[in-house]
Amino acid sequence: MSLRTFTLLCLLYIGYCKESGEKHLKILTQSIGSMLVSEIGDKTFFLAAILSMKFNRLAVFAGATAALVLMTGISCAFGIIVPTLLPRFYTAIVVTIIFYFFGAKLLFDWYHMENDGDKEELKQVEMELEELDKKLLSSHKIIDPENPSEGQKSNLSAVVPIQQIIWQAFIMTFLGEWGDRSQITTISLSAVQDTDIVFLGCSLGHLMCTTIAILGGKLLANQISEKTVNLVGGIVFIIFGLMHTYDLMTGHLD
Repeated sequence: MSLRTFTLLCLLYIGYCKESGEKHLKILTQSIGSMLVSEIGDKTFFLAAILSMKFNRLAVFAGATAALVLMTGISCAFGIIVPTLLPRFYTAIVVTIIFYFFGAKLLFDWYHMENDGDKEELKQVEMELEELDKKLLSSHKIIDPENPSEGQKSNLSAVVPIQQIIWQAFIMTFLGEWGDRSQITTISLSAVQDTDIVFLGCSLGHLMCTTIAILGGKLLANQISEKTVNLVGGIVFIIFGLMHTYDLMTGHLD
Protein backbone atom coordinates (compact mmCIF):
# COMPACT_ATOMS: atom_id res chain seq x y z
CA MET A 1 0.00 0.00 0.00
CA SER A 2 1.41 3.38 -1.00
CA LEU A 3 1.58 6.33 1.40
CA ARG A 4 -0.98 8.19 -0.76
CA THR A 5 -3.45 5.29 -0.57
CA PHE A 6 -2.94 4.93 3.18
CA THR A 7 -3.51 8.67 3.69
CA LEU A 8 -6.67 8.57 1.56
CA LEU A 9 -8.06 5.62 3.53
CA CYS A 10 -7.29 7.42 6.79
CA LEU A 11 -9.10 10.55 5.62
CA LEU A 12 -12.11 8.49 4.56
CA TYR A 13 -12.16 6.73 7.92
CA ILE A 14 -11.89 10.04 9.79
CA GLY A 15 -14.89 11.20 7.79
CA TYR A 16 -16.73 8.06 8.82
CA CYS A 17 -15.84 8.69 12.48
CA LYS A 18 -17.18 12.22 12.23
CA GLU A 19 -20.40 11.02 10.67
CA SER A 20 -20.83 8.14 13.15
CA GLY A 21 -20.86 10.43 16.15
CA GLU A 22 -18.91 12.49 18.63
CA LYS A 23 -17.72 9.40 20.55
CA HIS A 24 -15.64 8.02 17.68
CA LEU A 25 -14.13 11.41 16.94
CA LYS A 26 -13.19 11.81 20.62
CA ILE A 27 -11.50 8.39 20.64
CA LEU A 28 -9.61 9.29 17.47
CA THR A 29 -8.50 12.62 18.95
CA GLN A 30 -7.36 11.00 22.19
CA SER A 31 -5.40 8.35 20.30
CA ILE A 32 -3.61 10.84 18.04
CA GLY A 33 -2.96 13.28 20.89
CA SER A 34 -1.58 10.56 23.16
CA MET A 35 0.91 9.47 20.52
CA LEU A 36 2.01 13.04 19.75
CA VAL A 37 2.78 13.90 23.37
CA SER A 38 4.38 10.48 23.97
CA GLU A 39 6.57 10.34 20.87
CA ILE A 40 7.81 13.88 20.18
CA GLY A 41 11.18 14.12 21.89
CA ASP A 42 11.20 10.36 22.57
CA LYS A 43 13.96 7.90 21.66
CA THR A 44 12.34 6.69 18.42
CA PHE A 45 11.69 10.30 17.37
CA PHE A 46 15.40 11.11 17.65
CA LEU A 47 16.25 7.82 15.96
CA ALA A 48 14.22 8.70 12.86
CA ALA A 49 15.58 12.27 12.85
CA ILE A 50 19.26 11.25 12.90
CA LEU A 51 18.92 8.22 10.62
CA SER A 52 17.22 10.40 8.00
CA MET A 53 20.31 12.64 7.91
CA LYS A 54 22.61 9.68 7.31
CA PHE A 55 20.58 7.56 4.89
CA ASN A 56 17.73 7.65 2.38
CA ARG A 57 14.77 9.41 4.02
CA LEU A 58 12.09 7.31 2.33
CA ALA A 59 13.83 4.10 3.43
CA VAL A 60 14.05 5.34 7.02
CA PHE A 61 10.41 6.43 6.91
CA ALA A 62 9.29 3.05 5.53
CA GLY A 63 11.18 1.06 8.14
CA ALA A 64 10.22 3.23 11.11
CA THR A 65 6.55 3.52 10.11
CA ALA A 66 6.23 -0.24 9.51
CA ALA A 67 7.65 -0.91 12.98
CA LEU A 68 5.35 1.61 14.65
CA VAL A 69 2.22 0.35 12.89
CA LEU A 70 3.12 -3.25 13.75
CA MET A 71 3.73 -2.31 17.39
CA THR A 72 0.40 -0.47 17.43
CA GLY A 73 -1.34 -3.58 16.12
CA ILE A 74 0.32 -5.77 18.77
CA SER A 75 -0.59 -3.27 21.50
CA CYS A 76 -4.22 -3.17 20.36
CA ALA A 77 -4.29 -6.97 20.43
CA PHE A 78 -3.06 -6.89 24.03
CA GLY A 79 -5.74 -4.32 24.77
CA ILE A 80 -8.45 -6.67 23.47
CA ILE A 81 -7.20 -9.41 25.80
CA VAL A 82 -7.17 -7.26 28.97
CA PRO A 83 -11.00 -7.01 29.41
CA THR A 84 -11.21 -10.82 29.26
CA LEU A 85 -8.98 -10.98 32.35
CA LEU A 86 -10.54 -8.08 34.27
CA PRO A 87 -14.13 -6.75 34.33
CA ARG A 88 -14.57 -3.79 31.98
CA PHE A 89 -15.42 -1.34 34.77
CA TYR A 90 -12.22 -2.15 36.67
CA THR A 91 -10.24 -2.08 33.44
CA ALA A 92 -11.53 1.45 32.84
CA ILE A 93 -10.46 2.45 36.36
CA VAL A 94 -6.93 1.08 35.76
CA VAL A 95 -6.71 2.93 32.43
CA THR A 96 -7.79 6.18 34.09
CA ILE A 97 -5.15 5.73 36.79
CA ILE A 98 -2.51 5.11 34.10
CA PHE A 99 -3.36 8.44 32.43
CA TYR A 100 -3.11 10.27 35.75
CA PHE A 101 0.18 8.50 36.51
CA PHE A 102 1.76 9.45 33.17
CA GLY A 103 0.53 13.03 33.58
CA ALA A 104 1.88 13.31 37.12
CA LYS A 105 5.20 11.71 36.15
CA LEU A 106 5.73 14.11 33.24
CA LEU A 107 4.81 17.14 35.36
CA PHE A 108 7.13 15.92 38.12
CA ASP A 109 9.99 15.61 35.59
CA TRP A 110 9.17 19.06 34.22
CA TYR A 111 9.20 20.65 37.68
CA HIS A 112 12.51 19.10 38.71
CA MET A 113 14.28 19.54 35.37
CA GLU A 114 16.83 22.34 35.12
CA ASN A 115 16.39 24.35 31.94
CA ASP A 116 16.20 21.84 29.06
CA GLY A 117 18.10 19.02 30.75
CA ASP A 118 20.96 17.13 29.14
CA LYS A 119 18.92 15.58 26.30
CA GLU A 120 19.76 12.07 27.54
CA GLU A 121 17.50 10.40 24.96
CA LEU A 122 19.27 12.18 22.11
CA LYS A 123 22.72 11.27 23.48
CA GLN A 124 21.72 7.63 23.88
CA VAL A 125 20.44 7.46 20.29
CA GLU A 126 23.63 9.07 18.97
CA MET A 127 25.74 6.46 20.80
CA GLU A 128 23.64 3.60 19.41
CA LEU A 129 23.92 4.99 15.88
CA GLU A 130 27.68 5.35 16.21
CA GLU A 131 27.83 1.62 16.96
CA LEU A 132 25.59 0.96 13.96
CA ASP A 133 27.92 3.01 11.74
CA LYS A 134 30.89 0.90 12.87
CA LYS A 135 29.04 -2.35 12.08
CA LEU A 136 27.98 -1.11 8.65
CA LEU A 137 31.47 0.21 7.87
CA SER A 138 32.93 -3.16 8.80
CA SER A 139 30.34 -5.23 6.94
CA HIS A 140 30.84 -3.21 3.75
CA LYS A 141 34.64 -3.38 4.12
CA ILE A 142 35.18 0.35 4.47
CA ILE A 143 38.54 0.70 6.20
CA ASP A 144 39.08 1.79 9.79
CA PRO A 145 35.57 1.23 11.16
CA GLU A 146 36.74 2.18 14.69
CA ASN A 147 37.82 5.65 13.61
CA PRO A 148 36.04 6.50 10.36
CA SER A 149 36.68 9.74 8.54
CA GLU A 150 33.90 12.02 7.33
CA GLY A 151 34.56 10.79 3.80
CA GLN A 152 34.08 7.19 4.85
CA LYS A 153 30.80 8.08 6.57
CA SER A 154 29.64 9.76 3.36
CA ASN A 155 30.56 6.65 1.38
CA LEU A 156 28.55 4.56 3.81
CA SER A 157 25.23 6.15 2.83
CA ALA A 158 26.00 5.36 -0.81
CA VAL A 159 26.96 1.70 -0.39
CA VAL A 160 24.36 0.48 2.13
CA PRO A 161 21.43 -1.14 0.24
CA ILE A 162 17.98 0.38 0.64
CA GLN A 163 16.56 -2.84 2.08
CA GLN A 164 19.23 -2.85 4.79
CA ILE A 165 18.39 0.74 5.74
CA ILE A 166 14.70 -0.18 5.95
CA TRP A 167 15.51 -3.21 8.11
CA GLN A 168 17.79 -1.27 10.48
CA ALA A 169 15.20 1.50 10.89
CA PHE A 170 12.51 -1.12 11.46
CA ILE A 171 14.33 -3.22 14.06
CA MET A 172 15.75 -0.28 16.02
CA THR A 173 12.37 1.47 16.12
CA PHE A 174 10.50 -1.71 17.08
CA LEU A 175 12.88 -2.50 19.93
CA GLY A 176 12.83 1.13 21.06
CA GLU A 177 9.03 1.10 21.30
CA TRP A 178 8.73 -2.10 23.31
CA GLY A 179 7.52 -1.25 26.81
CA ASP A 180 7.46 2.46 25.98
CA ARG A 181 4.86 4.92 27.25
CA SER A 182 3.14 5.00 23.86
CA GLN A 183 2.73 1.20 23.86
CA ILE A 184 1.20 1.17 27.34
CA THR A 185 -1.10 4.04 26.33
CA THR A 186 -2.22 2.19 23.19
CA ILE A 187 -2.97 -0.97 25.21
CA SER A 188 -4.91 1.10 27.74
CA LEU A 189 -7.00 2.90 25.13
CA SER A 190 -7.83 -0.23 23.15
CA ALA A 191 -8.88 -2.00 26.35
CA VAL A 192 -11.75 0.42 26.94
CA GLN A 193 -12.44 2.01 23.55
CA ASP A 194 -13.20 0.84 20.00
CA THR A 195 -10.03 -0.96 18.96
CA ASP A 196 -10.20 -0.15 15.24
CA ILE A 197 -10.43 3.60 15.90
CA VAL A 198 -7.66 3.44 18.51
CA PHE A 199 -5.47 1.60 15.99
CA LEU A 200 -6.15 4.23 13.34
CA GLY A 201 -5.57 7.17 15.69
CA CYS A 202 -2.36 5.80 17.21
CA SER A 203 -1.03 4.87 13.75
CA LEU A 204 -1.78 8.39 12.49
CA GLY A 205 -0.09 9.90 15.54
CA HIS A 206 3.03 7.81 14.93
CA LEU A 207 2.95 8.73 11.24
CA MET A 208 2.82 12.44 12.09
CA CYS A 209 5.69 12.21 14.58
CA THR A 210 7.89 10.22 12.20
CA THR A 211 7.21 12.67 9.37
CA ILE A 212 8.10 15.63 11.60
CA ALA A 213 11.29 13.89 12.75
CA ILE A 214 12.44 12.99 9.24
CA LEU A 215 11.68 16.39 7.75
CA GLY A 216 13.20 18.25 10.69
CA GLY A 217 16.28 16.08 11.10
CA LYS A 218 18.81 16.55 13.87
CA LEU A 219 18.41 20.36 13.71
CA LEU A 220 14.84 19.98 14.97
CA ALA A 221 15.93 17.33 17.48
CA ASN A 222 18.42 19.76 19.02
CA GLN A 223 15.83 22.55 19.19
CA ILE A 224 13.19 20.51 21.01
CA SER A 225 12.86 21.54 24.64
CA GLU A 226 12.49 18.39 26.71
CA LYS A 227 11.15 20.45 29.59
CA THR A 228 8.39 21.96 27.45
CA VAL A 229 7.55 18.54 26.00
CA ASN A 230 7.16 17.16 29.54
CA LEU A 231 4.92 20.08 30.56
CA VAL A 232 2.63 19.78 27.55
CA GLY A 233 2.56 15.98 27.77
CA GLY A 234 1.74 16.07 31.47
CA ILE A 235 -1.15 18.48 30.96
CA VAL A 236 -2.56 16.44 28.06
CA PHE A 237 -2.45 13.17 30.00
CA ILE A 238 -4.13 14.80 33.02
CA ILE A 239 -6.87 16.14 30.72
CA PHE A 240 -7.37 12.66 29.25
CA GLY A 241 -7.50 11.28 32.79
CA LEU A 242 -10.23 13.79 33.69
CA MET A 243 -12.14 12.87 30.52
CA HIS A 244 -12.01 9.19 31.44
CA THR A 245 -13.06 10.02 35.01
CA TYR A 246 -16.09 11.87 33.67
CA ASP A 247 -16.95 8.93 31.38
CA LEU A 248 -16.66 6.56 34.34
CA MET A 249 -18.95 8.70 36.48
CA THR A 250 -21.53 8.97 33.70
CA GLY A 251 -21.30 5.27 32.80
CA HIS A 252 -19.82 5.74 29.30
CA LEU A 253 -16.87 3.45 30.06
CA ASP A 254 -18.80 0.96 32.13
